[in-house]
Amino acid sequence: MTKRLLRVDPATGLQTWHDYDSLTDKTTIGYAADSSAILEVNKAMQNDVDFSKKGIKDEFWMYAQIPVAVQVDWLINKGVDVYNRDHAKKVFELVNDPEYRHLKTTAGYHQPKKYG
Repeated sequence: MTKRLLRVDPATGLQTWHDYDSLTDKTTIGYAADSSAILEVNKAMQNDVDFSKKGIKDEFWMYAQIPVAVQVDWLINKGVDVYNRDHAKKVFELVNDPEYRHLKTTAGYHQPKKYG
């Protein structure tokens, strides 16, 4: 197998990889990014009750931060585009799923009426 880095997006850190297996003549394009910094911040925000209260009071509640690697995964494997308003209901379902609790910046729960 030959794995080669094709590109690194300077804004997001998203890496695009090309992998070729000469035995099967199969080419694969893959994506990776280091999400650890975002996940650490999310965890700190979840534990800061005042952060969430202040956001609600100021009418701007930061509910989640979704790393680019997760965004790409959802788009490719679940057909969910976090930037498509028509997908908002599914984005909230995913963010509220216990599997993705690390994406939330609050311990609270929200499902917008408009999309629910």
